[in-house]
Amino acid sequence: MKKYSAFATPYLIWMLVLTVVPIILMLALSFMEIEGLVFSTARFSLSAFEKTFKREYLIAFAQSIKLAGLATLFCVIIGYPVAYIISHLKIANRFSFLLVLLLPMFTNLLLRVNTINRLLLPEGFMKNVFGISLNFSGTEAAVVLVMVIVYLPFMIFPIYTVLEKIDPSLIEASKDLGANNFQTFRQVTLPLSLRGVSSGVIMVFLPCATSFTIPYIVSRGNIKLIGNIIEEKMGLTNQLSDYSVGSLISILILVVVMGALYIISKIDAEGETLL
Repeated sequence: MKKYSAFATPYLIWMLVLTVVPIILMLALSFMEIEGLVFSTARFSLSAFEKTFKREYLIAFAQSIKLAGLATLFCVIIGYPVAYIISHLKIANRFSFLLVLLLPMFTNLLLRVNTINRLLLPEGFMKNVFGISLNFSGTEAAVVLVMVIVYLPFMIFPIYTVLEKIDPSLIEASKDLGANNFQTFRQVTLPLSLRGVSSGVIMVFLPCATSFTIPYIVSRGNIKLIGNIIEEKMGLTNQLSDYSVGSLISILILVVVMGALYIISKIDAEGETLL
């Protein structure tokens, strides 16, 4: 046992330095009034709490919830049928489809977003190849579309995982009792797969709501989400930087994320978590 504990030590140090220490630092900054990161001039203050609830930040928060909610809704609408179809394919075909969904996740997010955004430009790929001029680049619709494309696999995989685990005998029993395919799906498959849907919703909604790369690139800086506010406030050379406000917003989001993950861990009554 001591041998394995020794192997875990570098990981624990890594977690302490790059996770625990930054969280403690942000928590401390939330209660300070400080110029840059010069702690010698810092003093205790609750001004960050007052600034955090300014109208500008509340609008950004509401915008984040709205766009993330729309992206999540479309991911559910698209992702559930895709996951359902994949779960009913032969094993070899399942692997091929899952591989297609998985491969883009190994590429850089910035590269993917820039590539998709170029397809949406009025004089971009669609115009040059198909003669179709897309005029919604830089809009909320474009931001939602890119979010759906980027985060759709995070909806499909948890739903597929749950669908694959459903006991086929339950489906057969439903049909033996006289239920048709739709009734079987509505009364057996759908209720049993809602755990996967709830996991997918959290895994899509949270990164969408806190994203700053997608809205910044796709909207050309015209749409500010809460992630953009944090990036702006934590900037090293930005004149608008305010580490106290940025830290407080980050801590509040961290609390929301931890709460959501706790809820997910308690969804399965049998104690089998989905993450």
